Amino acid sequence: MQKLVFLLLMSFGALSVTAAEPETKQAEENRRPLTIVTLGDSITKGVRGGVTSQQTFASLLEKQLQAGGDSVRVVNVGIGGERTDQALKRLDRVIALKPDIVTVMYGTNDSYVDRGKKASRITRDEYRSNLNKIVTELLRRGIQPVLMTEPRWADDAGPNGLGENPNVRLEGYVSTCRKTAKQRRVPLVDHFAEWTAARKDGVKLRDLTTDGCHPNPEGHKKLVASMLPTIRRVIGPELKTRQKLRSGGKVRVVCFGDSVTGVYYHTGSRRAYTDILGIALRRASPQAEVEMINAGISGHTTVNALARIDSDVLSHKPDLVTVMFGLNDMTRVTLDAYRANLTTIVAKCRAIGSEVVLATPNCVVTTGSRPTEKLIQYCDVVREVGRELGVPVCDSYRELDAVRAHGQFDWQLLMSDAIHPNMAGHKRLATALAQTITGRRVSLDDVASPQPTIEKTLALLRDKQPVRVLAMPPLDEQMGPILGKRFPNSKITVESWNVDKLSLAEIEQDAKSRVRKMKPDLVLIAVPRSATAKDDESFVKSYAWIMNWSLNFGPPTWDCVVVHPSVIEPMEKPQSRDTLVRRLVGAQDLSLIDRPIDSKADSTSLLSDWFRRQLHESNQAK
Repeated sequence: MQKLVFLLLMSFGALSVTAAEPETKQAEENRRPLTIVTLGDSITKGVRGGVTSQQTFASLLEKQLQAGGDSVRVVNVGIGGERTDQALKRLDRVIALKPDIVTVMYGTNDSYVDRGKKASRITRDEYRSNLNKIVTELLRRGIQPVLMTEPRWADDAGPNGLGENPNVRLEGYVSTCRKTAKQRRVPLVDHFAEWTAARKDGVKLRDLTTDGCHPNPEGHKKLVASMLPTIRRVIGPELKTRQKLRSGGKVRVVCFGDSVTGVYYHTGSRRAYTDILGIALRRASPQAEVEMINAGISGHTTVNALARIDSDVLSHKPDLVTVMFGLNDMTRVTLDAYRANLTTIVAKCRAIGSEVVLATPNCVVTTGSRPTEKLIQYCDVVREVGRELGVPVCDSYRELDAVRAHGQFDWQLLMSDAIHPNMAGHKRLATALAQTITGRRVSLDDVASPQPTIEKTLALLRDKQPVRVLAMPPLDEQMGPILGKRFPNSKITVESWNVDKLSLAEIEQDAKSRVRKMKPDLVLIAVPRSATAKDDESFVKSYAWIMNWSLNFGPPTWDCVVVHPSVIEPMEKPQSRDTLVRRLVGAQDLSLIDRPIDSKADSTSLLSDWFRRQLHESNQAK
């Protein structure tokens, strides 16, 4: 049975993109050097008496990376006297530079006690909060933060306002920086520890500074020596697949995983991130010939993966295999077994010459079987295996968790249910994977739902086969005549899905018991404005599940279309949830029948116009 399911998934989940397109702005962007921005205070700025701009660690970092063969530029945006709260206020300007990596080094000014004062300029809690916000804002945009502790002050540095050596206060902030890096799973360069170790080895820190605090040229050399291993690890080795894409070659990618990878209801039952990743790779390298193969099966763990890897993955002889398992492993596979299985998967792929990208699973709503704390442990294993084996890791969990940290509701709009991302979430997954593969961020925001959206229904009508329609009022009375007018020789049966006076949660439960049991050919969802929910969060959850339950569990066996409330109940002023409905339907990758701006047409006319366009698009596709 599982093999049959896989074959069905393959038939709907494979995508081959071969046609050449004009070069895009993204392709131009793909050729630019990798950009590292150094964000910090005067220690980062570096330039002062005795230190030229060419002697700062930012300049030295660029030179040494370029000497090692990396196409990279380093942009120094350090500002003297700056604290983390001030950095937050200008973070948008830093992000506007389109960095790939941002080093973040603060603490000296945050922790300092001024003359006449009894406390640090900002508290450790404020410092912790600011660092977290900086990390969140970078991660949710796909920018890799690298946290760095400040170097230690010299023993003979001038005292702070309390008469203490400034290290007394700085050490607590250094500890906070280390904890933040560990909690957020971002790289850390511990300059404070390095300079402390040097001090123990007999180095006078005054000899590394201009004034006991700011590094001199030798101090900047020491800083860059500490940074290079971490920065090189973050950049990672260049995949042969990346080179092949850039040269316009043929590239075959297999996406190996569970239900998040496979084609199921949560992304509209027609495609998943495998297909969207193909679009992203094609945009990054327009001349490449990209073939995508979906090898995701619901419920599978790394144990199941190893049982089918030969037939479902290796037999295709892929250039690259993306591997994303964990959400099921965490419920029934031990951490040690998970680690061993991932290691074996990598070895088997490499044995036939395939490259591998490991991906952490997406974050989820905490439940009894999938607590977030446990999921984090499994994500840590993915990162560790990647580091140990030299395999690139796409940290899907970390990026989506940053979205959640920025705004719980924004993250909810990326989820179809407690576990599975919807298509909007899959676009984030595909963007992150494409970035790991190509080294560049590709925008997928404009990727629309597949058209025509009722191809199965149209095929039945053309073949004069019976068609069963399930439609909410008033579409139950309108759709039959519209279809019959175009296809008079077809037998069309319309069943009314009466949702009058039901709340949104009640419609959700009705969809659960009705649609999949009926197995119609076409479902028309027209949730009335009167269907209430206590708040936007409840509205999103129930509306998503109405769509979920209206779709087949796996690849589509029927069509599903959503009608916006404005089609049936036009309003002079848009209602608060009108935009939310549009966003939800798009996130599910379904087609939405909407009222054009300033249109006064009745719902029957709008439905007829939509069906006429569907016929035209279907004919054009043939």
